[in-house]
Amino acid sequence: MDSAAFGMLTPPPLAPKPRSTAMMLMSEVGIPLRQTEDLLEIAAPIIDYAKITDHLGLIERLSAAWIRRKVALYNAHDVKVVPGGIPFQVAVVQRKVPDYFKAVRDLGFAGVEMSEDVIEPIAAGQREEWIALARGMGLGVMTEMGRKNVDVKFDAESIAQQVAHDIKLGVSKIYIESAEIQHLVKDDPGALDRLFKVDGGKALLFELGLNSPQEKAVWLVERYGPQINFASVSPYDVVAVDAIRRGMHRKGGFPYIFGKSAGGKKG
Repeated sequence: MDSAAFGMLTPPPLAPKPRSTAMMLMSEVGIPLRQTEDLLEIAAPIIDYAKITDHLGLIERLSAAWIRRKVALYNAHDVKVVPGGIPFQVAVVQRKVPDYFKAVRDLGFAGVEMSEDVIEPIAAGQREEWIALARGMGLGVMTEMGRKNVDVKFDAESIAQQVAHDIKLGVSKIYIESAEIQHLVKDDPGALDRLFKVDGGKALLFELGLNSPQEKAVWLVERYGPQINFASVSPYDVVAVDAIRRGMHRKGGFPYIFGKSAGGKKG
């Protein structure tokens, strides 16, 4: 790889892949292969996972051959790929979860998202059985806490206990739903603090979503520091969010330039 254009300057640090913290999980809606190549040309080093969130496309429009090509393209740039969580929820409703896991594995995905942010909560025993089944098939498992419609009270204590339990079950990362983050940032930031205390935030993926993602990133980095893991970052925001994390963006005030901390828990 050629040296950077301004390689005489020292950039803010970012650990090399594979990373377990300071991760970036990008969500893309089944963008064309050529557009994927263009994105990877400039941003592959800062993207750890790509999540395909064209849910209906995964079910009916995007062929297995196309998905394999897409996965191979990302993998060639050291980016892992997972499907979005909605197809899993469809599989739950249609009672086809084992078949769904097999398809995820056979298509080359690195893991599966087991979310329940739209459907009724899955019984604990069944949930644990499916986590074990997916892991036994060689899939990484990501779970999710919170609801898209914020229609159930966010009980920080019980969710923190669930996060700790999922970690013990071998779940690799746990999403915090972006709609819940938006609500909690405004009304109950202490609830997010409680989750962060479980393991210092290492297992958590904070979803930024489509509603003011860069502003959410600024708030989260200022509160929890640059090692926070981000998820549901659009292809159009990955560069800006990386710069925010590392103190090199105007929305965060360029703390790296002024020798300030790029973030940390505020009292």
